[in-house]
Amino acid sequence: MAQVINTNSLSLMAQNNLNKSQSSLGTAIERLSSGLRINSAKDDAAGQAISNRFTANIKGLTQASRNANDGISLAQTTEGALNEVNDNLQNIRRLTVQAQNGSNSTSDLKSIQDEITQRLSEINRISEQTDFNGVKVLSSDQKLTIQVGANDGETIDIDLKKIDAKELGLDTFNVTTKGNKVGSQIADGATIKYDNAGTVGDAKVDASGLKANEKLVSGSDKDGKTIYMVETTATDGKKSYVSATPTFTAGTGGAADTVKFAASTTAVDIPDPLATLDKALSQVDGLRSSLGAVQNRFDSVINNLNSTVNNLSASQSRIQDADYATEVSNMSRANILQQAGTSVLAQANQSTQNVLSLLR
Repeated sequence: MAQVINTNSLSLMAQNNLNKSQSSLGTAIERLSSGLRINSAKDDAAGQAISNRFTANIKGLTQASRNANDGISLAQTTEGALNEVNDNLQNIRRLTVQAQNGSNSTSDLKSIQDEITQRLSEINRISEQTDFNGVKVLSSDQKLTIQVGANDGETIDIDLKKIDAKELGLDTFNVTTKGNKVGSQIADGATIKYDNAGTVGDAKVDASGLKANEKLVSGSDKDGKTIYMVETTATDGKKSYVSATPTFTAGTGGAADTVKFAASTTAVDIPDPLATLDKALSQVDGLRSSLGAVQNRFDSVINNLNSTVNNLSASQSRIQDADYATEVSNMSRANILQQAGTSVLAQANQSTQNVLSLLR
């Protein structure tokens, strides 16, 4: 090797190796202090991109799990309110059975009806005031969509129904009034002729017990006597409904001696009170069952989400996290090389002193 002063190749080589060992030491210390193998894209460009996608999925699925838990809470809140509605309906049915007993006085029936009215009012209050995070869960028919995944379209719908006295068919429910049986029923389109005038007598006409779809119509016969007709029900082995449509004008005299009756084609059967309550209970049970099923579905979703998050986290860890055993070994190696390099560099710097000895 030539003896030169301007260029100390040994020193340059020692410096280069010292810089490499110092860089390795810095990388090992960075990874050990952060716990991450990838601290910037230069450490592993492809691994950094994959790890970033994993991070997006993991965060999305974690939030989806929270959303599913919120869905369970909403369903539980709604179900709790329905339990109270069910309790009130059960008590109304018990009171209705009590009211069907013929030994009850008018006062007894009024007391029973008063309690029924209060319980129906409570059902309406529950419907109007049951709230979850600002959502009135029983005040209207609505669909709530819960995001249960990290991507578009991964949702579960909760179908909510309006539950109040009117929706249950109980807004005019009354146990104090019961109509009389029909003596005979006129066929649809039949014609009745009156040959004799009515017998004079006294009669009390009271329309206070009529339902919304019943009518009380008054008129006069050919002799000027006042007659009254009211819609009612008849039984021929099944429920039927007859409405009377006379040819005279209600409230005026001068009716002809022929009156035609026609069966209504739009009227609805008047159900028995206990059957009406059973239908209301069935309606509540249907919504409760739906809420129970969706809660089970949310539980399954949460379990699946947690499992997916665990698997993705493990995969991300293998790509992104630092292996401490490896990094400690790398740090020790780089530290030893740095110390050795520093010592060798000092020796390399002394090599030019040999050239000076030639000048003495």
